[in-house]
Amino acid sequence: MTNPEENQRQRFRHLFIVDDAEGRRTISLEAATYSIGRDVTNSIVLHSKMVSRQHAILLRVTAPETSNYLFRIIDGDLQGKRSTNGLIVNGRRLFSHDLKHGDVVVFGGDVKAQYFVASNLSDEAFDEFRDTSDLSTILKNSVNPFQTLVPTDADFQDMSEAALVRLASFPELTPTPILEIDLSGTVTYMNPSAVMQFENLSEAGLAHPLLEGLLTMVKVDSPEQGNFFVREVSIKDLVFEQSVHYISESDLIRSYITDITERKRAEEQLRHQAQREAIINRIVQAMRGTMVTAEVLDITVGLLLEALGASHCLIVPIESESDSPVFYASDRSVERPDLVQANERFLRNSQDSLAQGQQVVFESGDTSLALELQAICDQCQIQTLLLTPLLYMQRYLGSISLYQCGPSTKEARQWNLDELNLVETIANQCAIAVHQAQLYRQVQDLNTDLERQVEERTAQLQQKMQELERLNILKDDFLSTVSHELRTPMSNIKMAIHMLNQFPLEDRQTRYVKILEAECSRETELINDLLDLQRLEADTEPMPLEMLVLSEWLAGVLEPFQSRARDRKQHLNIHCDPEAVAVQSNRVSLERILAELLNNACKYTPDGGDVYFNIERLQNPDPFVRFQVTNQAEIPASELPRIFDKFYRVPNADPWKQGGTGLGLALVEKLVEQLQGNINVTSSQGQTTFTIELPQPETVSVEV
Repeated sequence: MTNPEENQRQRFRHLFIVDDAEGRRTISLEAATYSIGRDVTNSIVLHSKMVSRQHAILLRVTAPETSNYLFRIIDGDLQGKRSTNGLIVNGRRLFSHDLKHGDVVVFGGDVKAQYFVASNLSDEAFDEFRDTSDLSTILKNSVNPFQTLVPTDADFQDMSEAALVRLASFPELTPTPILEIDLSGTVTYMNPSAVMQFENLSEAGLAHPLLEGLLTMVKVDSPEQGNFFVREVSIKDLVFEQSVHYISESDLIRSYITDITERKRAEEQLRHQAQREAIINRIVQAMRGTMVTAEVLDITVGLLLEALGASHCLIVPIESESDSPVFYASDRSVERPDLVQANERFLRNSQDSLAQGQQVVFESGDTSLALELQAICDQCQIQTLLLTPLLYMQRYLGSISLYQCGPSTKEARQWNLDELNLVETIANQCAIAVHQAQLYRQVQDLNTDLERQVEERTAQLQQKMQELERLNILKDDFLSTVSHELRTPMSNIKMAIHMLNQFPLEDRQTRYVKILEAECSRETELINDLLDLQRLEADTEPMPLEMLVLSEWLAGVLEPFQSRARDRKQHLNIHCDPEAVAVQSNRVSLERILAELLNNACKYTPDGGDVYFNIERLQNPDPFVRFQVTNQAEIPASELPRIFDKFYRVPNADPWKQGGTGLGLALVEKLVEQLQGNINVTSSQGQTTFTIELPQPETVSVEV
């Protein structure tokens, strides 16, 4: 048995005939709600740029205690945001309108729609109606079967505007929680989603987090922030975005609630991941740049305090350079000798666990804590203490102590797993630095006494130097491992950035996401360069060679730099020796070499300057091809010997702050070596020239 509403759907068809850039199409309105707009996610998609992405809502409204219904069209989206061009119904601009047979709705530009109600229309007749191009002829036919369904006034005489809103407005249909209060704080409306999600809101009243302070913000701050503003509200472990709309005409405050917990967690994870990678990278750079333990540990302490927000950090290496422990505090102006003494006591108590590589956590108020240690915690206001060992090849070299201090009334900090792992990773790198410094110091001691013990100490000195070389290999291995390990997190960060860009963001959020995206690209470039360099250093196999016809191959290599030179008003002068018809080389490697040199030449040449690119085929006595790249910038002679070192960048050579990894020329040198060629650089009189010579066969056989 069918109910009256189903009978009406069978007897009548509500038709929405749309005309836009895609032509005319007929839509049979059967669902309870339709979204209309330019975005492809809408129920009814309008093909025109004059239409907003979410332009309007079409709702079915049923009269109380009857089977009659009509369709109401409302301007804007489910969040109450009005469309750009509005709705024009029968020549009048309206916010909402109950559609009647023959109504014409204009959405913007040449996009319009007509609404009809047809009765006793079979499926075959409907198909004929939908395929008919001349609708006016059919609709004017007095004997056609399409009769207009217009609810009588009696059907709707009891339907006040308030009742219609409650029965059929979009708040009842959307899964987004929506609530309203009046200026006295009384909850006047909650849609079903709000009732289900916030069951105790009515009982809590203005004490509920969603309503707390809302009246004050509307009454006091409304002139400054307008009738619409957004705030974030935390309820237990969840975070919500509350969009507040003050309806001054009816003295109502309407709120739209969106759960943004996952988004906030994703943002926090991105922040922690980026912070962790930056910390590790800076420590690695410090290790590569110095063998002075204090410099590495000083950088480490500052980074730990910045990243973890601890009160104090204490690193105590065994056999440190100074007699007193290395001590750093978040507030450098305040010395804490009491904390240094307390740290010694905690270390003695935890010596066995630390030597076994275990992290130790002390918490004030822990019933299992020894009375002496509890007294120290009370005296120094220590809430929590995290001890992490410095281990190198199972050898205990010291410890990192992180203190969270404060009054006992303050809630004690809980160290999460990510923080523990971060501190442990940093401790491992500090252990390498401490061990490296110890070896280096021992080598210096041996050199001081070298004249007296040359023969006796030579073997030991060689052994220590070999150990230092092994440490350098360890550092390179670590860079390679970290680069591989960072690839997956960087991919995850890119994916998370992409996901964030799918959601509507505020201008400030968009700016932060763009900054994060740029930094992510820069870190990815560094990782890829590191991996390429490691691969080249490990790969001793000769590269496969092929014959490259310069007239065909060279244009594709130079075209991007010609375009770049034009943009910067530079002049790229190209000269190719007629004798140099082809070159035997590895295509990928040679393209990478030339691209890196041309990129540097364009980057460090001022606007309007000249860049020269020459190719010659020579013989001395064996044949070879010479590539030369010259630009108008000079490198000091003292810097030339280090120009191909990894991570080396010429000081003050980048006035435009264009940045770089410092690995490009190191990669070029490795690639040239694998091609069994040689590279050199000269710089004088305001010009720098890079010259590459690659061996060639006696004869070149190629079809041109």
